[in-house]
Amino acid sequence: MQSPEIRRVFREYDRKLERDLQRDKPKLFEALEYFANIGSNEKRWAQFRKRWPEFFPKEEYDRAAAGSKRSILGYPHWLDQIWFGGETEPHLKIMLGIDDAPEDGTLEDAWVADLSTIRAHFHVDWDVGAFRYRGACDFQRALYLLFRESWRARICEKCAIKFIARRVAQKYCSTDCSESIQRELKRKWWAEHGETWRRRRKESKQQEARRTKWHS
Repeated sequence: MQSPEIRRVFREYDRKLERDLQRDKPKLFEALEYFANIGSNEKRWAQFRKRWPEFFPKEEYDRAAAGSKRSILGYPHWLDQIWFGGETEPHLKIMLGIDDAPEDGTLEDAWVADLSTIRAHFHVDWDVGAFRYRGACDFQRALYLLFRESWRARICEKCAIKFIARRVAQKYCSTDCSESIQRELKRKWWAEHGETWRRRRKESKQQEARRTKWHS
């Protein structure tokens, strides 16, 4: 049994971790959003590493750049499966660093055998019955945040880019896409109803002119 002082220290440490996580949330989500759309383009990978050098450990970036068989190169593909509402097992736990990628085994295991394993950190508090997760890198911290609010993982209804929603009603990744949709809807409305609207407006103006003339 831990002393009250030790428990207090651990609780304060947990609160600090959560505060830090919430403080870094915007930049973590920005990086994860970009990474989710990175694909296999080498130039984009190089740009990503330069902009977010601590998103993954240096050795993982190096393994990916060298085209190593077991690396983070497969992470974007498996993020796709999660984002599009597909299966999450076993790749989600592997990318969160909870499970190791399989060395061998079934045909199903072979699909994720090329994923690099970055072991996360855990703290098990027997006294309070708590199991606490702490990511080993910014990617895991970002994915953990998204895991806790999975509704944020969206596909833009205009350009089909994966994005992280800032609010529940958000359907588009940017104002450019939302404004483009609004323009398309307006053009469609005018094409279908514009002539009727103009005719009624003209008739309304004529009626108003007749009323004005009658009262003058």
